[in-house]
Amino acid sequence: MTIKMVNRTIEEKILLAVTAAAILILSPFLIISVFEHNHLRTLIDLVAVGGISVIFIGVWFTSRVKLFSGLFAIIAHVNILFGIYIVDSDLIFWLFPIIIASFYLLPTFIACLLNALLISIAGVLTYQQFDEFSLPLILASLIVTGIFSLIFSIFMQRKNRQLSEKDKISQLRNNILELIASASKLSKVLSAVVEGIENELPRAMCSISLLDDTGKQLRLAAAPSLPGFYIEAIDLVNIDDGTGTCTQSVTLSRRIIVTDIARHPNWLPLAHLAKQAKLVSCWSEPIISHHGNVLGTIAIYFDRPTKPTDNEINLIEQFVNLTRIAIERDKADNIIWHQANFDNLTNLPNRHLLHEHLTNAVVNAERDNKQLVIAMLDLDNFKDVNDSLGHGAGDYVLIECANRIKSTIRRNDIVARLGGDEFIIAFVGTSVPEDINKIGEKLLSTLAQPYIIDHKNVYCTASIGLAFYPNDALTIEELLRNADQAMYRAKSRGRNSIHYFTENMSTDFLKRMEIMRDLRIAVEQKQFYMVYQPIVNLTTSRITKAEALIRWQHPQKGLISPLEFIQIAEEIGLIVELSEWIFNEVTQQVDIWRKQYCPDLTISINTSPVQYKNNGAQINAWADSLILRDIPCEAISLEITEHLLMENQLEAVEALDKVRLHGMSVAIDDFGTGYSSFAYLKDFDFDYLKIDQRFVQNMSADNKDTALCEAIIAMATKLKMSVIAEGIETEQQKQLLIQAGCTFGQGYLFAKPLSAANFEALLIEQTRNDSIIVG
Repeated sequence: MTIKMVNRTIEEKILLAVTAAAILILSPFLIISVFEHNHLRTLIDLVAVGGISVIFIGVWFTSRVKLFSGLFAIIAHVNILFGIYIVDSDLIFWLFPIIIASFYLLPTFIACLLNALLISIAGVLTYQQFDEFSLPLILASLIVTGIFSLIFSIFMQRKNRQLSEKDKISQLRNNILELIASASKLSKVLSAVVEGIENELPRAMCSISLLDDTGKQLRLAAAPSLPGFYIEAIDLVNIDDGTGTCTQSVTLSRRIIVTDIARHPNWLPLAHLAKQAKLVSCWSEPIISHHGNVLGTIAIYFDRPTKPTDNEINLIEQFVNLTRIAIERDKADNIIWHQANFDNLTNLPNRHLLHEHLTNAVVNAERDNKQLVIAMLDLDNFKDVNDSLGHGAGDYVLIECANRIKSTIRRNDIVARLGGDEFIIAFVGTSVPEDINKIGEKLLSTLAQPYIIDHKNVYCTASIGLAFYPNDALTIEELLRNADQAMYRAKSRGRNSIHYFTENMSTDFLKRMEIMRDLRIAVEQKQFYMVYQPIVNLTTSRITKAEALIRWQHPQKGLISPLEFIQIAEEIGLIVELSEWIFNEVTQQVDIWRKQYCPDLTISINTSPVQYKNNGAQINAWADSLILRDIPCEAISLEITEHLLMENQLEAVEALDKVRLHGMSVAIDDFGTGYSSFAYLKDFDFDYLKIDQRFVQNMSADNKDTALCEAIIAMATKLKMSVIAEGIETEQQKQLLIQAGCTFGQGYLFAKPLSAANFEALLIEQTRNDSIIVG
């Protein structure tokens, strides 16, 4: 089968072109000799054209260039001598192209031999046909042509060798670059570099060592030709030890050449091993990044004393550059992979890598018939830390939280950050719920410890939801979703707690989503109204205070309890808008009631942690609004919870201090339900203290709740705070509280929460009674 010209080598193309040209040139001479009936010349031309045609056909179909090149040269030599002898001495001038061509067609020595033989025989055959002057001139010209052809041939062979070497190096370079571009493993690329150097430097053995992250140790990365015992000795070398040539090369950031290892002081600790490995000399070349940092070294060993030539140094530098590119590419790939799979702030796995870990964990759990527990952990009111102390403080809390989690869980467990203040923990290979309870409680306790920011204690607890594989879900997505629902249940039940997923949570989740949707519509359509529960003076039974409470009248579902929607409103950010509506409604009413019925009336409004963000902007705006509308600030009291202080401690205190200066009072609600209530009484100023109804409702003579209430009242009195008891339902409770010194009371004994009209009716009746008494 013929081979297309595009697939032929340059040697084939040249030989085909030369033979084709020779055929075209000689064919007219053949035709002329035939027409002239010059039989001898016809025979010679026919042999020449035929022989060359055979060579052309042979090269065309077989591509055996060397064979047919030699045959072509021999045919040319024999044919021209035969022509000179038989036909005409003028054919001697054809010797010039034959001499030149023979140096291309034949090896140099054979070409010289044949050309010498050709010139000698031609001189013998023609010495009688030329005069004494012409023949020596012709022979001298032939000899000079041969000499110049020889010199040019040698020159071209050297150039070809140089080009071949460059092509070989370029090919090696391209192969290594292809490995780098295809993201091959660094070890494979470095092995290719070592192989390339050893191929180019005869009897050389090469190794590549890389500097570790500390910059204090060199670790062997590639050394395929070195003996195993020597590899083990240089696998890890301390830079400070100064052993060998590579450590010095790294320290000085330059090439180090040692021609005699046995006598060099740096090699004394390894001299016996080098001798055993037959290593006599060593060149070490530092690998320096484009930033100027040393990345490692290439060491080249020889079994004889030797120094590098300029060409060898240039060769080594090329391979060093390739090695630098490979190392920096590998580092860049590692950075990209790390950024794609790890959280930049906490250095924990992110959502992408977590999914891979969980996929493997699920497979292992199914194979080993074990449980896999997914914990969704969310920091309680973390956003308030960001808003009050800045994102720097928030980042510190997240980093510290990640460290605390890692120090608490077991080695095989997985922790990842999903984003924001959400973390996922996978408890791998766990089958005993008690173990999870212990770890969970330890997590809550560890995360509840204060975070020290600017020498101040900041508290940020956590809520944890748990879902089990395969009991609660069979897929990763379902496990995460169920753990998330359990976590929200933990938040709704007071936070800083753990909650397990249950089947009814799916129904609760859908209900929660429905409330979120309806709540947004309710805020737009103003589906709310206010009720007021009187707060009476226990001694005089007069109403001078009331607590404002919001109610939601859904057009289809009827009355919805605040317990169902207030927390959701806080979570989705609607509480600010809702609170603004409450404030406007309450202030309009209290202004009317103070002017018409009760000049010293105070209405208390429950506030949310969200309202104290941005340095308590909304709370401060309320005080400014009262002043602008000429409503005494004493008309409004703000109720806060201990929980609010835990989440917005600094911002809440600063905002409350400002509004108290304007005359607005502050009450701490649900006192006694938190573990730090007494600490807050010591550190902050309050006007009122509201005893939680759980203590009041269980009061009876000589029981513990009565004793606790008495202690709280006595303490508040010492701290110059008035006490309001919530949840009074019986006359006995009222009398016990009066005896204990409680000033105000609130509860069903006096009145349930009333509509604005019914509360106003109470005020009218109280005003009428006051008038009768005065009259």
